[in-house]
Amino acid sequence: MKIAVASEHPTLDGDVEAQFHRSKYLLIIEPKTMEYKAMKNPLLVLSGPATGKLFAQELLEENVEIVLASNCSSNIFKFVGSAGIRIILGMSGPVRRVVEQFKEMCLADTSVLPFEAPQD
Repeated sequence: MKIAVASEHPTLDGDVEAQFHRSKYLLIIEPKTMEYKAMKNPLLVLSGPATGKLFAQELLEENVEIVLASNCSSNIFKFVGSAGIRIILGMSGPVRRVVEQFKEMCLADTSVLPFEAPQD
């Protein structure tokens, strides 16, 4: 399983970006090893009515199953969710700490993860 986190910096030490679609980078992280790939956020270059669908497809190609975010638009939420990728909102702070918190949360209770639609 890989997770995606939006950040202003291409390292695990950068903070989670407050608005997912405005971040400069998307970090694709293997939580078990903390190995990651930093890529320019595709949402900054994609445009048009198919943006959400194309973005979700890129996440699937990277084998992302979960997105950790502070907040995201309802359009992105809809398309990413319909691709079977879970979005966990309300995350903030350094990316490394957020991923560690996510791992602890999964170990504590694998049956319930926070999951709610964004409010526009």
